[in-house]
Amino acid sequence: MDGQAETSAPEAEGLAGLVGFLSGKPEKDPDDNEPQITDEVPDEDSTDEDSGGSDDDEPGDEPDETDDPAPVETKVTFKVKGDDGTEETVEFSQDELPAAFLRQKDYSRKTAALAERENQAVAFLQTRHEEVRNQYLEQAAFARSAVEQMAGFRSESEMAQLANNDPAAWVAENQRQGQIKAFLGTLDGNIKRERDQAGEQSKAQQQRQYQQTIESSWAELAKEKIDRPALVKIYESTAKHFGFKAEEMGNITDHRVVKMMRDAAAYRELKARAPEVTRKANDAPRLPAARQTTPAQERQQQSLAKPFVGGRAKLNDLAAYLR
Repeated sequence: MDGQAETSAPEAEGLAGLVGFLSGKPEKDPDDNEPQITDEVPDEDSTDEDSGGSDDDEPGDEPDETDDPAPVETKVTFKVKGDDGTEETVEFSQDELPAAFLRQKDYSRKTAALAERENQAVAFLQTRHEEVRNQYLEQAAFARSAVEQMAGFRSESEMAQLANNDPAAWVAENQRQGQIKAFLGTLDGNIKRERDQAGEQSKAQQQRQYQQTIESSWAELAKEKIDRPALVKIYESTAKHFGFKAEEMGNITDHRVVKMMRDAAAYRELKARAPEVTRKANDAPRLPAARQTTPAQERQQQSLAKPFVGGRAKLNDLAAYLR
């Protein structure tokens, strides 16, 4: 946790010693408590006087021994925001900091696990809901087709002929077909409504998944030190050298593709700088080439260096060696 300050045990003891020094009460030397043996023989008079005791040796007049001051407890204070958004000051001691840190880690772990379980539960319910909806739509479509087939609707010409031949039968048939068509209309409305809701929910789910993908990609890109300005430069370089369009670049949501484009742009930049680096290398001053020595020259150098091995070299030998 940021902002934590810990004081080790040696530092606490050093602070206690400093407090004792400033209070003017140094600790007693343990050697002062040991009895001292002397060779002097006490006088009788002095022995009698000493046996009677003096007023200065009363038990109540013994010097008080003060305890060491308690170590100063280090505390860390910082401000946090509460549930209502207001800031409040929190204070932890040295002993409380590890426990608070462990509680925070445990809380974060449990919160992440709970969020994962909630996501799994939502995904399961959505899947089951989609299965039930699809099953209902299939059954509704099958029932409509079956009702329409069993209804035996008459055509317009058949209804006109029936009206001429038997008006009462025409009225009854017209009412029957009207009721069946009204039922089919209600069924069609329910099917359409379910399909519209399924489309809206699918669109909303795709939008949520897209947003989650964007957030996850930005989190991964942040680890690579890629922010929005850097991403714009990567897109511009890729579009310039590979011919991508702006709308095509806008559909990229995978952070792995972005890192691949970044590496490709860095490679192209390095490749473009290669001629300049080669030119600078060619224009750089050359180091002196090592001289090629013949076997005769090597024997001569060994002969000149031989006096120096035994420590018999003179100034003339040194001058000959340096030539």
